[in-house]
Amino acid sequence: MTDRKPQILIEARAVSKQFANGTQALKQVSLTVERGEVLCIIGPSGSGKSTLLRTLNALEEISEGDIQVNGHSVHSSGADLNRLRTQVGMVFQQFNLFPHMTALENVMLAPLKVLKQPEAEVRARAEQLLAKVGLAEKAHSHPAQLSGGQQQRVAIARALAMQPSIMLFDEPTSALDPEMVGEVLEVMRALAQEGMTMCIVTHEMGFARAVAHRVLFMDHGEMVYQDAPAAFFDAPRNERLRTFLGQVLKN
Repeated sequence: MTDRKPQILIEARAVSKQFANGTQALKQVSLTVERGEVLCIIGPSGSGKSTLLRTLNALEEISEGDIQVNGHSVHSSGADLNRLRTQVGMVFQQFNLFPHMTALENVMLAPLKVLKQPEAEVRARAEQLLAKVGLAEKAHSHPAQLSGGQQQRVAIARALAMQPSIMLFDEPTSALDPEMVGEVLEVMRALAQEGMTMCIVTHEMGFARAVAHRVLFMDHGEMVYQDAPAAFFDAPRNERLRTFLGQVLKN
C-alpha cells in the first residue's frame, strides 16, 4: 500500500513582520502549502497579503517565526537564498522585463547566468515556454512592442525558465487593462491544471473560486479565515470576510 501523505512544500510558523516605522504588517501568521496545491490569498489593501508572499522567498525579512520551503529554513542565518530562488519563481504586479532584450533573451537570461546551463538547451526551453504562454511569434519582440498582458506572460515564462517547484504571483493582473486580464489568468489556470504549486495574491474573485484549492482571507496583518472556494465564497463563517465579500462582489 502506497503512502499518500501530502508533501508540504511551504510551512510558515507564527510569522510576524514589523517595518522600521513601527507598522505591524504580519501578526503570527501560520500556514502550510502542499505540493500541487493552489492557494489564493485575498483581502483589503494593506492587509499584509503581498508582504506575506514576499517573505516566502526572503524578499522581505521577518521579525519573528520561521518559514520553511522544501524543508529548508528561508530566514535562518545560513539560508542559501540563491538556491531558494531557483526553486521559487515569482511574478510581480509590474513586469520588470529588461527593455533592451527581446522576449526570448529575457526568458533565457537567468538559466544562462544563474544556472550556467548550455545556451542551446536554454534557448530550446525558452522557445517552448514562450509557446506555452501563447507568444511563440513574439520571441524576437522587445517589451515596448508588447502589450501589458503579453509582457506579463513573458514574465511568467521567465519565472518558469528556472524550473521552479513553486510559483508565487503578487497581484499579477492589477497593472493590466481589463481586456488583458483574461489572457494572463488563462496561462495561470493552465499551470494549475498541470499541478504547479502556486500561491497567488489576487483581487480576481472569479479566478480564485475556479482555480484555488483553498482561499485565505487576510486583514490587518492577520490570517483571518481560510476554506475551500465554495464554502469560502458561498457560506463564509466569518463576519469580517462576509463584510469584505459584500463590498467587492457587489461591484
